[in-house]
Amino acid sequence: MGKRNKIRYVAKPKDKVIIVLTGQLYLKYDDEDDIAAESAKRGDMLVYPCNDALNSTRLGDYGNTGFSGYFKVDVFEGNVWCPVLLDGIFDHRENHFSKSECPIDTYDLIAETLVTLAGRTLVRTYREHYELEEIADPEDEA
Repeated sequence: MGKRNKIRYVAKPKDKVIIVLTGQLYLKYDDEDDIAAESAKRGDMLVYPCNDALNSTRLGDYGNTGFSGYFKVDVFEGNVWCPVLLDGIFDHRENHFSKSECPIDTYDLIAETLVTLAGRTLVRTYREHYELEEIADPEDEA
């Protein structure tokens, strides 16, 4: 009697999902009416703070100092907001703010960068996150 091999589970590869950025930005707590009115289109981005004070006691108080944190970005997939990996967009952690900086100044800085990404594509990666697709360099192809 020979030993039988077990049948192993093989996961099916996920389809490649691409989102083209529109350049439209929404800031959480400031643009709530636009987001609630469901005017968001596929490729729009939502910027929101990752900071306990700005999400609770000082809800959306972007003009004051005294707390540190950073901004995260979600992209609208058509029916849900999905997180964007910011490592490839902000190499020097421009989305972070310190206690001495106003969060709205940091938002203005990163908004300039995010608006210039209009027309670029995001690709879905591990765990339904999206990252900026690399642009092929013509010199590398030659």
